[in-house]
Amino acid sequence: KSEIEHFILAEFGAASLLIAAGALLGRLKMYQYMILGLLFIPFYILNEVVVLDDHFHFVGTIADTGGSIIIHAFGAIFGISAAVSLSTKHQREIPIEADATSDRYSLLGSMVLWVFWPSFCAALVPAAAIPATVVNVFIALCGSTVATYIASVSIRGKINAADIANAALAGGVAIGATCDHATHFEAMIIGVIAGAISTFGFAVLQDKQQKFHKIIDTCGVSNLHGIPGIFGGLAAIFVVDGLDASAQLKAIAITIIIAIVAGLISGKIISLFGK
Repeated sequence: KSEIEHFILAEFGAASLLIAAGALLGRLKMYQYMILGLLFIPFYILNEVVVLDDHFHFVGTIADTGGSIIIHAFGAIFGISAAVSLSTKHQREIPIEADATSDRYSLLGSMVLWVFWPSFCAALVPAAAIPATVVNVFIALCGSTVATYIASVSIRGKINAADIANAALAGGVAIGATCDHATHFEAMIIGVIAGAISTFGFAVLQDKQQKFHKIIDTCGVSNLHGIPGIFGGLAAIFVVDGLDASAQLKAIAITIIIAIVAGLISGKIISLFGK
């Protein structure tokens, strides 16, 4: 691999760390986030070596060009698992408040992510495949955005800013695994389903998830990155010609297991430095 490829892969690891940190945002001291980063990256590399590089010849060849599994799902599950070890009863009682200003900044951030997401997914594809990959990602994002508006109104009775700022990006998460393989129609279907699943997660599942795990998922990473990431990995089984379904399923299962164990261990270590 070239230096630029190594640099991009490092950036992917940093992106996954940001997702994990999203589950703990506002709940740790500054130095604890530094410890989180130092603990997260070796586990992320381990998962990449086992799943993506198939270093131990156990998984096989998988489809995950844009990191639906190894970036999004891994980061989200790691963050949630770490939160299980770190969340205190006092923290769970502190409300997460949003106002018009914070909603505007969230929507601005989401718009920037929306526009630049195709360059993220297309970073490592062959030059000839870049145009189709970029179009696929934009189509998937369009699908999730439309689905989010419809689902938000259908479930809540009105458009919710948090849904739009988050679930509208779910198409980008889900298309990652197949961004250079899917047809434009398949990209649209993946985006629509991802947006609907993510919106349902934010509107219906999030409170139940947090009560069940006894955590606070500040940024809702389980419903933006976790569930859509796993869905994107599963969608590849039906989209990518010649893909070994067992390899894809093993990749998802191993990623989930490593993320859960690594997150719980990391959370326990971080908790030693204060809560």
